[in-house]
Amino acid sequence: SRSDTSLGVLTKKFMQLLLSSHNKSLDLNKASELLQVQKRRIYDITNVLEGIDLVDKISKNKVQWKYAQFNFFITTY
Repeated sequence: SRSDTSLGVLTKKFMQLLLSSHNKSLDLNKASELLQVQKRRIYDITNVLEGIDLVDKISKNKVQWKYAQFNFFITTY
């Protein structure tokens, strides 16, 4: 449904994937596949997270969470 694909809901799902992944890094192609959304939507999320300095782009299609101390806040929010 439309509410299941809202940017806010997708961002929460993306963050759950990212923070539960090995080394807190995530391949954007894999995220797109797992969340069943277009890669453009994943880019929307990662561009904002990168803009507010929460993730680093570590390769063309991979991002990594920057701050271990935010794990509890993000996963319980």
